[in-house]
Amino acid sequence: MKNGYNTSRLGHVIAFMLLVAAGLFIQRGYMYEYPSHIHAWAEQDHYALSLGFINNGFDLFHPETMIYNKQFPGWWHEAYDDTVTAVDFPIHEYCIALLMKLLGTTSPWVFRLWTLLCGFLGLFFLYKVAYHITSDVTKSILVAAIALCSPVYAYYLNGFLPGIPSLSLGIIGLWFYLQYHDGGLCKHFHFCIAFLTLAMLMRTTFAIELIAIVCFELLRAFRKESSFLDKIPSLLIAVVSFSAYFFWNRHLRINHGSIFLSELLPPENWEDTKELLNDTYHKWKFHYFQRFQYHVFMLIAVLSVGFGIFKLLRKEKASSQHSLSLWWLPLIETFGCLLFSVAMMQQLPNHDYYLIDSFFLPLLIIIILALKALPKFPMVWGALSVGAVCAVMLIQVRQEQFNRRVSENYALTSYQHFQDADLLLDSLDISREAKILCLYGYAQNGPFIQMKRKGFTVMSDKDNLLESAFTWDFDYIVIENEKFKAHFKDNSILLSRLKRIGGNDHLSVCTADNNWIYQEWQQFISQ
Repeated sequence: MKNGYNTSRLGHVIAFMLLVAAGLFIQRGYMYEYPSHIHAWAEQDHYALSLGFINNGFDLFHPETMIYNKQFPGWWHEAYDDTVTAVDFPIHEYCIALLMKLLGTTSPWVFRLWTLLCGFLGLFFLYKVAYHITSDVTKSILVAAIALCSPVYAYYLNGFLPGIPSLSLGIIGLWFYLQYHDGGLCKHFHFCIAFLTLAMLMRTTFAIELIAIVCFELLRAFRKESSFLDKIPSLLIAVVSFSAYFFWNRHLRINHGSIFLSELLPPENWEDTKELLNDTYHKWKFHYFQRFQYHVFMLIAVLSVGFGIFKLLRKEKASSQHSLSLWWLPLIETFGCLLFSVAMMQQLPNHDYYLIDSFFLPLLIIIILALKALPKFPMVWGALSVGAVCAVMLIQVRQEQFNRRVSENYALTSYQHFQDADLLLDSLDISREAKILCLYGYAQNGPFIQMKRKGFTVMSDKDNLLESAFTWDFDYIVIENEKFKAHFKDNSILLSRLKRIGGNDHLSVCTADNNWIYQEWQQFISQ
């Protein structure tokens, strides 16, 4: 027994080392990268939250970014007196701020390192979940490798969004639930609910997993397989915690606005539904998983069904246990994810990371249960086959990491143009406390992070937004020359309101000129 335990423990250690090595291989070269590619907007917003905690003395319940005029509810038209924003419980960004303070740097690599460590922890517990169900190290490594090599998972594994840390908490919660399910110790259930509550607070969609587990337990209690009364205390704490932060967040949104979406966006009608689903499918299908991974899924499904039919034909004796099948858990969770997809369908074509927040975990559980139905992999041939599959997935996802960064985009261009913008403003004796009006800098928080100053953003060329902007309490105006020239060089009225006081090849620093002196673009840029 002791030798078997040691062998199993050694296998877990080796599995963890392999997962870390594979993860580092995928992320090699990207640890110092500023968020400037796919979904840089959202990533920069969360990066700004961590910087905000450093700036506000680590006040967890008043999260802030760099923006005074929030996107919601007024779409940047309304300026507030502070940069506080409503957001899901930002403990992830708070921990990163503490780490930045400890290390004495706010460089992006600190954020990426924290998220990467959270991701590794989640992958290891995913491996443990798979091993708990299958009792097969090789199958368990395969499941963790499938998750790691999903292009969308790999991209955000060292990113700035809270999806990866929340998913990791959800996986840990699932592992504790399985300990309870098979061992019966109620403390494991309480640990499960604690981790799922934290995941739900950080990313509301993980309420789906918590509700799925509660529903599964209710079914078990109805079948007299477990009791439910002893679970009520931890569930009450979860409900109270979530409700308390929900109402606090609502208070923040009403009084300070928000840069984060907080409303449901279902399709308008059936035609809209078909169009949105079609766009999502064609845009993200090979971002969710590799083409090769879909073939692997198909092979697992065929072998699992085939082996089940084979056992049925041989009339093998069924298990004497008639407990509720664990298959019900991912099926219930998948139903919840479908409801979420309907509620947020307008967002699906533009947000690939919604997969991590919803279908990713139940799909992985389904894969684990399908692998459980297969015979145990032979030690040598099984390891070689799974190793070959993992190698192909790793090579392809590494290439996909590169592919997601090669196309030109506004975020990358703006990042390049705003490099050392803080030093430019310093050279013009512009205080770090000065409020900057940034015209058309992409995305909303990005330019301010690089300028190391707060201010107002104009993310639209609508005249009414410009009119509102010039009434706000800003000190200086910063424009991106290339973008301004491309879209607004013929806007003589706007140019006549700007007085250029400095800049470089990419940026112009201005003040508002109340004299309204008519000028063309060349006159303006030559000042």
